Amino acid sequence: MKSLNSFCRIAETEYALSTDKVNLLYYDLPKHFHDEYRSYDAPRLCTILQGHKEVVINQAEQFSYQRDQCVLLPPHATVYMSMTEYTKALVYEFSDDIVDGVRSQVSEQLEVDNEVKFDYNQFQLEQLQDQLLSVHVRVQSILQSGDNNIPFLLDLTCQELVYELLKRQGCHDILHHYKNHPINRVINLMKSNQGQVMSISDFAEEVNMSLPNFSQKFKMVTTHSPKEFMTKVRLTKAKRYLSSMSVTDTALELGYENISHFIRLFKKEFGITPKQFKLTQELSCRA
Repeated sequence: MKSLNSFCRIAETEYALSTDKVNLLYYDLPKHFHDEYRSYDAPRLCTILQGHKEVVINQAEQFSYQRDQCVLLPPHATVYMSMTEYTKALVYEFSDDIVDGVRSQVSEQLEVDNEVKFDYNQFQLEQLQDQLLSVHVRVQSILQSGDNNIPFLLDLTCQELVYELLKRQGCHDILHHYKNHPINRVINLMKSNQGQVMSISDFAEEVNMSLPNFSQKFKMVTTHSPKEFMTKVRLTKAKRYLSSMSVTDTALELGYENISHFIRLFKKEFGITPKQFKLTQELSCRA
C-alpha cells in the first residue's frame, strides 16, 4: 500500500487502495508537518498508527488524539492538522454502498435514536477499543497479508467496521444523516445520469436555493464552484468510459463537442492526455 506524504487530493485519488465499498489511505507524515485536510464527499474514519495529531475540525476548539482514539468526519469537513512528532495514519473513506448496505440489514436492531437533531458540522471522537479496535487491527493484518483477495477481504471486514460505528450514537448520526446535506444531495445528483443534462440553475432549484446562494454554499463546502465540480465529475467518468470507448466517443458521450477542449481539460486534471491514459490502462490489462 503506497504512503502519502501530504494531503494533496490528486495524490489521494491516485494512491488510495480502492475496493468496491471503501478507500483506504495511508499517511506517513514527518515531525512538525501541518496542513489543511478535507473529507470531500464521503465520511472518513481517521485513525493513528503511530504518533499523535493536534486538530481543529470545522473551526471548533483544538484537541489532540492518538493511537487509542479515532475520529469520524462527516463529508466536506475541514481539518487543520499539525504533528509534533513523526506520525503514521490510516484513514477509511466509506462509500454510500457500504453504509446503506449495512444500515439496511441492522437498523432495526440498533439501540440508537434515529430522531436526534443533527448538525452537519458534527464530528465524533471515539475510543478505539473492544470490537472496534479488533476490526481495525484485522484490517491492518489483511493489508500486510499478501493475500490474492485483499479487496474482497477488506470489503467484508469494513462492513463489520461500519456496523461497529453504527452502534455508537454519535457515529450513527453522522452515517445516518450525511446524505441529507443539501450539497451532498446535489453532488450525488451530479454524479447520476440525470445530473449530466441538468444546469447549475436546476441543481440550485433542486435544493430550494437561489443561484447565488447555492453557488456560494457549494464553493464553501467543496472549495470548487458548481461548474468546476461538474467538470471534475465528468472527467472522472471519462476515465471509466475510456476503458471501452475511443477518446472521441468518450468526449461526445460526456457532452463535449469540441474534442480538443475535452483533451485539454483531461490533461489539466490528470496530468496525461486521454490517449495516454487509455494506453496505460491497456498495458496494465496485458501485464
